[in-house]
Amino acid sequence: MSDYRLKLIAFDMDGTLTTERSSWEYLHRRMGIWEEKAHIFQERFWAGEISYEEFCRLDASLWRGMDSQKAREILSEIKLRPEAKEVLTNLKKAGVKIALLSSGLKLLADQLAQTLPFNWYLANELVARDGKFTGKVIIHVSTDVPGFRKEDHLKKLMYECDARPEETAAVGDSLGDLEMFRVVKKALLIGARPEERQKILKELPEVQLLNKLDDIQKIFHL
Repeated sequence: MSDYRLKLIAFDMDGTLTTERSSWEYLHRRMGIWEEKAHIFQERFWAGEISYEEFCRLDASLWRGMDSQKAREILSEIKLRPEAKEVLTNLKKAGVKIALLSSGLKLLADQLAQTLPFNWYLANELVARDGKFTGKVIIHVSTDVPGFRKEDHLKKLMYECDARPEETAAVGDSLGDLEMFRVVKKALLIGARPEERQKILKELPEVQLLNKLDDIQKIFHL
């Protein structure tokens, strides 16, 4: 590796490691309930009318009674970015600890963990009983609850790894990753929407733009 000594790197999941921006939305769309119901909850959350916890609870309620195996099959359709496995494998070989910190669905993160070499991964969990969703959700990664935000989890991992900010990197695709970016010295942005990219760069001009995940190997000379 380069003289930039990397100990720990944290990845967002949806839109960063995968080609879909939201695993929640993907599942809603495949079930045919996005336009009629689910997008309304998202708009209310963006407008500040409801908390993130309420947003997740309302979303999960739409899946009450759904077969959890069917959901796994739908989420397995979501594709990884082409270079994801190679990049993460080479990071692991270089001795870098790898974390996945996502407000997306744990069902998808569980699948990715079967092929990608995460040391840790956290995402939000749909509660199932007897193979059916109960309509409840366990929030492991929040956008607004102190102690459960991405940056809080990353700080804990940095402490466990004895990794300073200059020895830590974060990779994301949206404004939802901005606070995680503030924690590290090397913040990497991929696939962001133009308006979000502009806002992130205004807040943190030092954020580095990636054209593809493979750029990570060039940055750290893997």
